[in-house]
Amino acid sequence: MRRLAWLVIPLLLAGCGGGKPSVTLSVVCTGGVQVVGATSIDVLGDVVNGRPTMNFPSPTRSGKTDSISVDPRGSCKITPQTS
Repeated sequence: MRRLAWLVIPLLLAGCGGGKPSVTLSVVCTGGVQVVGATSIDVLGDVVNGRPTMNFPSPTRSGKTDSISVDPRGSCKITPQTS
């Protein structure tokens, strides 16, 4: 009976916290939150209509890419969020 208990313990522990937490990114720029839940963000040096841009996989439209333009005099902060 003891051997059976020792065999069951690893099976029970295997389900405890074995997975990695999912990490997403948020972007807050001068003026407020711009992006929440992006899986990656490309900060490009490209200027569109005189404004620097950031491209990212859309958190709401699977398989699509979104972009935001940033005020050249503003600043942005990219922070990871774990869930």
